[in-house]
Amino acid sequence: MKTMFGNRVMVKLDPENEFIITPSGTKLFVDTTFEPEKHVVRAGVVERIPRQLYFNDAPWTTDMEIKVGDRVYMYFLAIQNCLAPERKQYIREGQTVWIFIKYHNIYCVEREGKIIPINGYILVEPMEDPAWIQQKEKMGKIGLDAPDLRGLSKTDVTYGRIAYLGKPNISYKDDYKRDTECDVKQGDAIIMKKIRDIPVEYEYHAKIDGGRKLYRIQRHDILATL
Repeated sequence: MKTMFGNRVMVKLDPENEFIITPSGTKLFVDTTFEPEKHVVRAGVVERIPRQLYFNDAPWTTDMEIKVGDRVYMYFLAIQNCLAPERKQYIREGQTVWIFIKYHNIYCVEREGKIIPINGYILVEPMEDPAWIQQKEKMGKIGLDAPDLRGLSKTDVTYGRIAYLGKPNISYKDDYKRDTECDVKQGDAIIMKKIRDIPVEYEYHAKIDGGRKLYRIQRHDILATL
């Protein structure tokens, strides 16, 4: 198998997430049929790439940023679609599985110890509401504890700090989306729509950057910087 077609990338999946390791080091079996989105394997190693990218059926145009041998993190529903019996966009040999996933469903690359978001993605570390932190500090100075009302908040936004910044996408099929109008840098504190606080991995099996909790967003998901 030499050439990949239709913007597909051949990825050798990591072993299935049938166990979790607790902080104490205990190994526990998990039922992966319950909340499968939390247990599906999201990472693997690239073994084949297309010669070039075509964007007739892609949501955006972007540069090719992956190489054979890269470790990649992918959209779990796209992985599940590849593995669906009616689609069968995979090869299985014993316990080893290779999938043929579309390029735009890959979020980021690990290469030579570096984490590189691709497809215009940004990885964001969640942070507390700055107004609540300020109130907590102010009340702490006079010996009072600030009431924790965060769980009662009706706000539909969330806060984060940019941990890893990818290259902007060139253009989008949706005309209202733009990357060029959002000038941000690594370390910026941002406000984003709460529906966009989607984790790259779930905590049960988190591996990227030592298991650090990271959200995946794109520039057009950012409402403001702080």
